[in-house]
Amino acid sequence: MPGMIHRLSPDLVGKIAAGEVVERPAAAIKEMVENSLDAGASAVTVEIRDGGITSIRVTDNGSGIRADDIRMAFERHATSKISEVADLASIDTLGFRGEALASIAAVAKVTCTTRTANDATGIRIRIEGGTVQAIEEAACPQGTTMLVKDLFYNVPVRLGFLKKPATEAGLVSDVMMRMILSRPDVSFRFISQGKVLYHSAGDGKLASAVFAVYGAEMARSMRQVDGHQGGVLLSGYVGIGESGRGNRANQSFFINGRYTRSSVLSAALEAACRERVMIGKFPTCVLHLTMPYETVDVNVHPNKLEVRFRDEAAVAEAIEAIVRDALRDRDAFARPVPMTLTPEVAPSAPVTKKVEVPSMEAIRTTAPASAPVPKAPPVSSPEIPKPISFDEVVPRAPIPKAAAPVSDFVVNQPKAAPEALPKPIIKEQEQPLSLFDGEAKPMRILGVLFDTYILVEYADNLLMIDQHAVHERLLFDDMMKRVDTGSAGQLLLVPLIVSVTRREQEALDENRELLEGIGLVAEPFGDGEVSVRSIPMILGEPQSASFLHEVLDQLTGEGRAFTAERRRSAILQLACKHAVKGGERLSEADIRSLVTRMIDEKVTPTCPHGRPLVVAISHTELDKKFKRIQS
Repeated sequence: MPGMIHRLSPDLVGKIAAGEVVERPAAAIKEMVENSLDAGASAVTVEIRDGGITSIRVTDNGSGIRADDIRMAFERHATSKISEVADLASIDTLGFRGEALASIAAVAKVTCTTRTANDATGIRIRIEGGTVQAIEEAACPQGTTMLVKDLFYNVPVRLGFLKKPATEAGLVSDVMMRMILSRPDVSFRFISQGKVLYHSAGDGKLASAVFAVYGAEMARSMRQVDGHQGGVLLSGYVGIGESGRGNRANQSFFINGRYTRSSVLSAALEAACRERVMIGKFPTCVLHLTMPYETVDVNVHPNKLEVRFRDEAAVAEAIEAIVRDALRDRDAFARPVPMTLTPEVAPSAPVTKKVEVPSMEAIRTTAPASAPVPKAPPVSSPEIPKPISFDEVVPRAPIPKAAAPVSDFVVNQPKAAPEALPKPIIKEQEQPLSLFDGEAKPMRILGVLFDTYILVEYADNLLMIDQHAVHERLLFDDMMKRVDTGSAGQLLLVPLIVSVTRREQEALDENRELLEGIGLVAEPFGDGEVSVRSIPMILGEPQSASFLHEVLDQLTGEGRAFTAERRRSAILQLACKHAVKGGERLSEADIRSLVTRMIDEKVTPTCPHGRPLVVAISHTELDKKFKRIQS
């Protein structure tokens, strides 16, 4: 049974508050760095030992704390950032509750050394477990240095719930990563166990901050975003394609300079990047939102990691539209996926994977003596001349022991006149295809590899185009365009009468507008029947009555409402089903048509499933591989 109601002691209140604000070293560092930024610091150094459990040092060159205010700074709910209730509607600082320093000091041994520009000397205060031990003058530069030792030394329960030092250090690293990305104008340095892990330039350029966190390759591959809509100003970078990741850990959203987690923003980003990222992957981002302070509530979460929008739908719509617009002008030829042939590790690094190729001697010793050497077939003249296959140069059949040396093998093919030999699809003297308006770069379609990849020489690169992925993308875009413009249906001269149940009739009535969007118009026709007046046209072919029953199954199935997303999924499956397959031989006209449509329509660089359409190998990479130039 509970005892009598009584007031908690200040010491116990402080420890409870600390548990809410300072969950672990990373939370303490976040609070102290935010104080540094609010103090106008242009350089912040964070150094930790044992993940911050043993020692944390945060040094800045900010405005410092006045000597007269040093004791008050460590009191609970003491702050210089707000003074009345009205201030909560327009918070423009990272910290404002006045709980951080008091909470940290309550559960650690803290030494704060600080000096303002107007003071000749600095001031130092030492606090242990919330109790002031000493206040004295100290020599120090302008700014503040917070030294926190033995975090949770007096709260063993909280200390016992911390992870291993390496894990805690990783969480601190995440905090510092967000800080660097949130303030490109501040030079951050993060040191763990004496090793510098992050050091940002502080030059005010977000690209420099992205480089400091993710490295050169990621910084080059991310797409720039810049736009505004509905009172939301958005800028930053988005990573799609190969920059996608298996989770959302690398999605960073900053609202008025404050890092936040938001399912609303993540959903809007992923909707805008749909089909640009492989299924099962998530886009990465560093996006800064600037919006009126009164339209967003940051006073929701104790650590201020979550926010609440006055109009969530409008914010999501703005993010999706701006990001999609930033990605729209990119086409497959403009940004093919680069393929690197040269190793990216140092020559002294161990080889992690070795491909074993059997020697010709090994092949000879295991081959049956009766295996004949097949002859190359005569040159035929189909629409696309068939290139000499590997089988015709090095027989796939085992080579008998008595066979001649490999150097003596020749293609067993009669000499042919030059005009009978296979020719490239686009002749040298033909006018090269122009990829972009006002720009004509040399381009030749060389042929097809494995009846799957169209080979194109373009702008000092060898491009490999996945014929299935390209055709699937073209079909999908065409069908989605027809649906969006309301031209996906074919009116029937004679309406089709189909029997339905009462539940199916109700489902048709509830989803009438959505169904008409895909070209399916069905009206009531007496009891238990509907009159189908328009049928969807898919790939130029009207669908049969069975299509209506498939739709009805989706409408009436439990948890299977025919939403816009399910409509898109159905169209995607149709596009995949009807697209040419890998391994399917195409005519010269079909190949030229696919490549030309890619150029003319500037298609999205990925198929609807997120796979790349084009992979590029540069001339330089090939030269390196053939040792023409040194890497």
